[in-house]
Amino acid sequence: MNTQAIYERITGIVIEMLENHKNNNYSESWINLSGGSTFAKNAVSNHVYSGINQLLLSYLKRKYNYTHNSWMTFKQLSELGGRIQKGSKASMVVFKSILYIDKKTEKNITPIIERLIAKGQSTDHIEFKKVGYLKSYLVFSVSQIDGLPEQFYKLADLEQMTGFERDEYAEHIIESTGANICYAPQNEAYYMPSEDKIYMPDRRQFDSTEKFLNVIWHEVLHWTSHPSRLNRPIANKIGDKGYSVEEITAELGSAFLCAYLGYENRITNNVAYIENWLSVMKNDKQFVVQASSQAQKAADYILEFSQVTEDAPF
Repeated sequence: MNTQAIYERITGIVIEMLENHKNNNYSESWINLSGGSTFAKNAVSNHVYSGINQLLLSYLKRKYNYTHNSWMTFKQLSELGGRIQKGSKASMVVFKSILYIDKKTEKNITPIIERLIAKGQSTDHIEFKKVGYLKSYLVFSVSQIDGLPEQFYKLADLEQMTGFERDEYAEHIIESTGANICYAPQNEAYYMPSEDKIYMPDRRQFDSTEKFLNVIWHEVLHWTSHPSRLNRPIANKIGDKGYSVEEITAELGSAFLCAYLGYENRITNNVAYIENWLSVMKNDKQFVVQASSQAQKAADYILEFSQVTEDAPF
């Protein structure tokens, strides 16, 4: 599958998520990555999928009512004696790769450059450019596979933590960022770039920790866009592509952080936002991947302040 086809497939799934959310076809929000289950991971290596893969696999688990959110390639399940259930469809996992292109001839010299790098030799004598592209492979949920060793079917016992404990941990991460946050009785939450300051309603205005974290993480994600941090351009006009990219970046980043802490995250119910995102996605197949990549980078950046990135599932 070529890069453009991968972009189109990812975008199609996310458009379906948003359409279903807008039409209230699901009782749960599509962005609920925790959802009473574990993160999407590879069942053999225990590698936790990141970014857009976490988003898509967790959505597909819920859509098709898979019991397990652990996945295997065909090779992995075959080596373990597994058999794919009749009628099962594979799900796609994507990853970035790089081509090395000779600047003079425009030929692909990736094998040459990779061989030199592997041997620890210099590539300074070759003028080349790097071209990024997407590759994909297919996986199956353990719920789609028969005949695996018994341990693969055991559901993980989720650690049950009190709301207070989870709140304290979240507050520690927020405080560690050093973000200038003003809490006051008000009906708005927003990040003011000109002041580099976040304005939030008083915590007592929120009826659950989940709702508070959904909002604060969204605004802290915007805070990471500042030129002194990740330097993402922000368009101020609703409807602009740049505005849409930044907003969905903040929504996805909030989802990743809430899920990391074991909370639900529900994407905005603002129909105007959703309609705008759908419009942009249908015209730009790279939109979702771009926003997801930015969201993952921002989430990692936030977690670095409290030095928890080694355990963070991104």
